[in-house]
Amino acid sequence: MLFFGFQTFGLLYATSAEAGILLASAPVFTLILATYFLKEKSNILQKISIILSVTGVIYISLMKGSTLDINNIKGIVLLVLSALCMAGYNVMARKLTKEFTNIELCFAMIILSFVSFNLLSIGNHLANGTISNYFAAFTAPSFVISILYLGILSTLGTALLTNYILYKLEASKMSVFANLGTVISIVAGVVFLKEKIFYYHIIGSILIVGGVLGTNFLGDAKPIPENLD
Repeated sequence: MLFFGFQTFGLLYATSAEAGILLASAPVFTLILATYFLKEKSNILQKISIILSVTGVIYISLMKGSTLDINNIKGIVLLVLSALCMAGYNVMARKLTKEFTNIELCFAMIILSFVSFNLLSIGNHLANGTISNYFAAFTAPSFVISILYLGILSTLGTALLTNYILYKLEASKMSVFANLGTVISIVAGVVFLKEKIFYYHIIGSILIVGGVLGTNFLGDAKPIPENLD
């Protein structure tokens, strides 16, 4: 809930490009929190791989002309808090998946978000004297379609898949996969929108994919149990 809240309000004061740069730092925060709270261990190669993946996202954003405008400090702070919340979610969910099922976690998350955001909306309408407009947005087809997409795919679908992955993988290993979204966006833009692909897209994508692979496959080998027979 806090992740979406900080992200939504952060985008009111900062650009989506700045959000992409700042949210790319979430795997670094996840690594730090997972190491401290979950006692997850990672070697130097995995740490470098995570930084490599984050660097790939930032490199592509900077080459596209994106920068961090200090005048948008309010938005930057909110987006950093959003990245921290994402990291906190990865760590907490990793622990809770050992105690609760995927469905139970998703149900609790969605109900809590539903109640919280509706209370905020009602409070805002009451403060502005516009409570009669509470359902007005639902008369716009574009709003309904957006809500269905965000609610079913972006929220429910993502939560189910994320919690399942966190049950199988360490939080630090899972979080770095989020940066693959940049690579997927590039490929989708080329395939569906016929956008041009430039050299920095390729370099950044290699860094991102290399970072993801390194984080997940360069861990210390687990000792093979001795045969007691």
